[in-house]
Amino acid sequence: MTMPSECDHSTRDEDDHDSMPQLPSIRPPPHSHNSKQGVYFILEKASLVAAFVGKKYQILNPDEHANFLRRKNMNPYDFRPDIVHEALLQIMSSRLCLSGRLRAVFIRTDEGILIRVAPQTQIPKTLGSFCNMMMELLQKFSIKSKGGHGKLLKLIQNPVTNHLPINSLKIGLSFSSTKAVQLRDYVSGANCDENLVFVVGAMAHGKIDVDYIEDLISVSGYPLSAGTCLRRICIALERSWNIQ
Repeated sequence: MTMPSECDHSTRDEDDHDSMPQLPSIRPPPHSHNSKQGVYFILEKASLVAAFVGKKYQILNPDEHANFLRRKNMNPYDFRPDIVHEALLQIMSSRLCLSGRLRAVFIRTDEGILIRVAPQTQIPKTLGSFCNMMMELLQKFSIKSKGGHGKLLKLIQNPVTNHLPINSLKIGLSFSSTKAVQLRDYVSGANCDENLVFVVGAMAHGKIDVDYIEDLISVSGYPLSAGTCLRRICIALERSWNIQ
């Protein structure tokens, strides 16, 4: 599916103001971006591929569309929206997010689409509902909060570094890295004036390959799923920052 170009976003947002999908939101406790460290997450190489299946556009996944993908000579297991879904559930349900220390989550898809997810976004629990939400997002370019607190999800322009603060440390996680660390020690030793940006691959196989990472670390002697990796990061930060 060919999505509309990024330069069309402002026009489309204005045209679709009344029909823009809306989601309930949660509001984290107020905080000062200047007084406390914050954290950003970037989920790279996420599979959110849309295709016209049956009578409507859908996000492809191997459970529902295996036959369709095989007819197209494509490997069903290359299409894994469940990975980014689980990753978002881990982040958004964490005490880190609820305490207000999460600044934003960015998703960059295999197709190069960049999405910003606000910290107060409620992620649907089921994969089907999540895929429907992401399909709406790709078509409408943004999803508003029902409470009128702004846009919870929106498509934004690349590169992702344009949306990060200057005082940030961009950390990639990869099983293949030769720099093995204990996460709690690593985050405790970070400069307290820096925001931390963790870059995690949201794909089934392979590794992240981006040029903006400043440190590449390994946190386990075994390959970890994105969800497990993110859960470890959240717990390490919660302990280091004394979030109860």
